Amino acid sequence: MNANITEDEKRERRARPEPGLGQISGGGADDVGEPAAVAPSIPLVLPEWQKSIEATGHLFATALKDVLSLAASTLHDQATFLRNLAHSKTPAELLKCHLDFAEKFWSKSFSEGSKILDHLKPPPSSAVRQAPHDA
Repeated sequence: MNANITEDEKRERRARPEPGLGQISGGGADDVGEPAAVAPSIPLVLPEWQKSIEATGHLFATALKDVLSLAASTLHDQATFLRNLAHSKTPAELLKCHLDFAEKFWSKSFSEGSKILDHLKPPPSSAVRQAPHDA
């Protein structure tokens, strides 16, 4: 049953405050029967860090999607290449198939690869926001 715990339940468990020292020890003589006030919990992750973590996750998810799309496209091109090789009748046609495939492969690798790397670059607006902190 514990394996079926959802992420929301996990977050709720983490968000619950721990019992204060007064609650554990039973409190002092003045507050018999009343729970001690719980000190405000300190967040484990600062809001700025949380935003950064979420942005990084989104960034890598986008890059992974693009990489997998490139891999699928490349596999399709390879299948087409092999089909063209099978239908080639002369050595000149074989050479042309190899050259066409190499040209498509390198062209697509560079163009799609640069797009993937562009996703990994920080946006220009964040550089502007960071500049005042450096001064």
